[in-house]
Amino acid sequence: MHAGAERMNKWQVPAGVRGDAKLVRVSSVDVREDERDCPRATSVKMRPLLVPVSDRPRGYAPLIDFPFAPLIEAALLIEHDKKVLDWVVRELHRTAGRFGRYGGPAHPSLLEWTVEALPLLLAAMDAVESGRLPGIAARRTSAVRQDWVATYSTRDGVPDARGISRFEQTAWGLHCQSPDGRYRDLWLPSKTTARTDRPPAELAVAAYVLATGEEGPRPKWDEPFTPADRQNPRPERVRVFAYGCTEGEPRLLLDWDQEETRRQYLEHAVPALRRVSLDTEAHPGTSCVSCKAVSGCAKLPRTPGLWGGAPGATPRPRRSLSAWDLRVHKTCPAQYHLTRQLGIKALLPETDATVRGRLVDKALELRHRARPSRPCREAPRPADPADWSADEFRLTGDAAIQAATMLAQHDALCPLGGLGPRDLVQPVHQLTSYVPELDVVVMATPDLLYTRGDAWYWRETKTSSSRLYERKPLMRQYPQLALAVLLMNAKVPDGELRRSRVEFELLHADDCVLEVLDPSRPAVVAEARELVAELAEPLLRDAGFEPVPEEHCHRCEVRSWCPPGREYTTENQAPATRTSEAQDR
Repeated sequence: MHAGAERMNKWQVPAGVRGDAKLVRVSSVDVREDERDCPRATSVKMRPLLVPVSDRPRGYAPLIDFPFAPLIEAALLIEHDKKVLDWVVRELHRTAGRFGRYGGPAHPSLLEWTVEALPLLLAAMDAVESGRLPGIAARRTSAVRQDWVATYSTRDGVPDARGISRFEQTAWGLHCQSPDGRYRDLWLPSKTTARTDRPPAELAVAAYVLATGEEGPRPKWDEPFTPADRQNPRPERVRVFAYGCTEGEPRLLLDWDQEETRRQYLEHAVPALRRVSLDTEAHPGTSCVSCKAVSGCAKLPRTPGLWGGAPGATPRPRRSLSAWDLRVHKTCPAQYHLTRQLGIKALLPETDATVRGRLVDKALELRHRARPSRPCREAPRPADPADWSADEFRLTGDAAIQAATMLAQHDALCPLGGLGPRDLVQPVHQLTSYVPELDVVVMATPDLLYTRGDAWYWRETKTSSSRLYERKPLMRQYPQLALAVLLMNAKVPDGELRRSRVEFELLHADDCVLEVLDPSRPAVVAEARELVAELAEPLLRDAGFEPVPEEHCHRCEVRSWCPPGREYTTENQAPATRTSEAQDR
């Protein structure tokens, strides 16, 4: 729960938006209450009649940026409109995934991903319908185009104590119904494996919408929902399935009757709905990318001219930018679009080097989170260096021994010794800033932030099987350092700039290195600004995200759906060794 939600009675329109707040439309996904989300952004989003006060022109994404849009429409064409699979696949390619809708096309790799995922989804739905899966009752249902919306309106439209006169609840996913209306199902697709850890409040809202919602066409975002003239009776039972589009396996999340749905709704959904609909606490982060109230948010640091970029000629939706985005886009724009923007990847096992880096990272994070703070040399080491873990990351054998040795190397460089009682220690803490002229949200997550007096220190720690390459400038090897320099220079976080530093720690199995950058030195800032501009400007202007087939294709997570990448790896043998920069964390 976010602080302050229960103390509020009436929601106040925050700075940055204007309009009517009496209509609230909440989706099942809005009640997740993820700590990384911003409560104010969520509550503003739930009020569709509010609009930004900014007069910035609204831009449109050059490519479809919702990966499930072509898949769900293709499934509806088959399930509801009774089109055959081959015809739908041809239409998918002919329309580039738009199927007659307005907007940009789908990336060719998203089309390939959709073509692969579609028959798997249909097979999973057929297996459920026919009762071929253990523990799941056979019920004949098919996808419907109508939405179900559970509505509540006050008498005569007079707002209640919360300032709400109409409350609408929806459930995202693929809606299915039996021919007689006795059963309703909801399919919740995920991009890789089925997500089975959805919060109870999210499931309760979804089930309630299925069990009590009226049928009708999907409403325009700024208009109230209007139910269809003809309504089926309320269903006897509702089910929600999780489905992984890459894995191809469905998971039954719930199978409830009306009574159980109501009980779950009252217990889990009602308190969550009260909190998310009333909370106005601001928490800058990923939510800033879609928030309508950004222009009035006092908690979001502004960093105009961060790297000196100029707005493009064509308006775009607000975007986020991180050092990892810059690095991936430089490697291959198509890989950036698929993995970073759409979140698609194959289910490939990670290398020992990657897991080794994650294991060391997590072990250091857990040590640095310990309170009271203490230097890592005083922390216990793995009891068995050949078999140890940190949270979900575990290694055995030589890779585990290397990770334990790297962890020990850090002891000599750990900065937490000698800190004062008022100094702050923030491991893996997300920083967010806004570049207003570009309408870009910049995000960074230092491995460690800490203070010494009024100065901030930003520590990046990496593991590697090779030593630092001295012939290449440090910030060009690790662009996250360049972004760190610019953010520190812009007072994100805010501290005494002349004494603040950006630190880079590189851990080997037999050595360790610590390099320090001064974010107050003009020459360092100029180098960082040149590098970030060199990487960021092509990314922000990219509209096609074309693949760049090279050696990186051999280890690319989305090569399965990239014809140029597959062709390259077929014609070119994988390199015998990989660079530490590509392998290690």
